Amino acid sequence: MPQYWLKPLGVTEPHVPMPNDWTSGADLDRFDLITGPATHRKPPQMGRGDLVLFHAVIHVRLFAAAEILDNPQWKRHPVWELRWPWVYPCRVDVWVPLIEDGPRTTEIAPKKVIGRLQTGADFAKLTPQEYQALLNELRARPTVQHR
Repeated sequence: MPQYWLKPLGVTEPHVPMPNDWTSGADLDRFDLITGPATHRKPPQMGRGDLVLFHAVIHVRLFAAAEILDNPQWKRHPVWELRWPWVYPCRVDVWVPLIEDGPRTTEIAPKKVIGRLQTGADFAKLTPQEYQALLNELRARPTVQHR
């Protein structure tokens, strides 16, 4: 049975937002989702088959839904080194090509979930009902695309 997650992408410190045109050059069939915690012995709770919604920090928008295809690999990132060493291959199934077209996450996500992300968490767990409600909001956007 899958678990459900809201995963922030982009960085507030230093200020590095996701590019608005985030799909340009991205492989949506095998998107590398990077995350922490930065310890080799304790992988994140996410796993193969889990469903993840992407939240763009700084933009504060929900912009994609993906399925994790495999267990994570520990890798040194070329930019972030070991800040987010876990890499999950994902298939992006629902997305808006421009992040600015996604719904404002703070207006649709549960306050406890937003609070978790605002305290610096690498991801926040969602109930199946919360996930479905957020996915429905994303799917309702005029520019949404899906498989």
